[in-house]
Amino acid sequence: MVLLHGVKTLDQELTHPVVTIGNFDGVHVGHQKIISLAMDLAKSRGGHSIALTFKPHPQAALNPQKEMQLLTTYEEKIQILKGLGIDFAIEEPFSREFSEIEPVEFFNEFLLKRLGAECIIVGYDFGFGKNRGGHLDVLKDLCQNAQVELIVVPPMRLEGEIVSSSRIRNYLMHGKIREANQLLGRRFSYQGIVSHGDGRGKKIGFPTANLKMENKLVLPYGVYATYAVFGDQVYPSVTNIGVRPTFQQGTPALVAAPLVETHLLDQTLDLYGYRLEILFEEHIRTEQKFKDLESLKTQIQLDIKTTRKCLGFVQDPK
Repeated sequence: MVLLHGVKTLDQELTHPVVTIGNFDGVHVGHQKIISLAMDLAKSRGGHSIALTFKPHPQAALNPQKEMQLLTTYEEKIQILKGLGIDFAIEEPFSREFSEIEPVEFFNEFLLKRLGAECIIVGYDFGFGKNRGGHLDVLKDLCQNAQVELIVVPPMRLEGEIVSSSRIRNYLMHGKIREANQLLGRRFSYQGIVSHGDGRGKKIGFPTANLKMENKLVLPYGVYATYAVFGDQVYPSVTNIGVRPTFQQGTPALVAAPLVETHLLDQTLDLYGYRLEILFEEHIRTEQKFKDLESLKTQIQLDIKTTRKCLGFVQDPK
């Protein structure tokens, strides 16, 4: 896959370009269907498939004061697109100035002149240009006049529900991890470099790998059954997201930023400084404050037992 930071950086001629456009936040199964269609059509024509997306997300550019709840970081999105096999991924820089481009100008300058699109594939709810004035009827007229093929993909449904980023986001924010994962087509995850914590987990017999929250959706504070991916190895794990209220003074939400703390079951690995990915399987319980360390240790043991059952381990695999 070739990654470009804007259509103006394209320095080669595309063959029979098939272009799909969207934010693709989460790259869920609905997005995957559209992208797969673009790839198949391009391949049948001996051409190139192109995913045109935006960075930052338009909402982040237009409402910078509002915290974005992204399903994937920008890096993760590109990584997933690469894994799907798209020929070109183009991250078009999005700004308030860019948002003022009229639909006709966007179509002519970006899709025709720069990309030479012969076919455009979009979802049923697609809109583009200033104030999203380029609704589907406008796009149909533009494509017809330019003799560009347009394919509008109807909504994808799973068990009667329309697959959408907003629905997935709602599931995750209510701790419905399995439902969200089904629509994503993979497990929701966090990844990052393991950093040093205060060592409390190790002292009480449950060492944790600590990750700082990235610029994406924060799951409800609590404990989760997870998998930890380190290199090419996958380990069952239990993960806490929150502010560790047992060790905080005052109001926890005000004294600390949330952390991702993962305990790998039956493993003693030195992970500091290495990249770790945490895959979420199921929400176990909400975060709570314990009266003492013994109560906390007892609850962690119960959390591990519940996690084993969630992940299919009835007893220690040793």
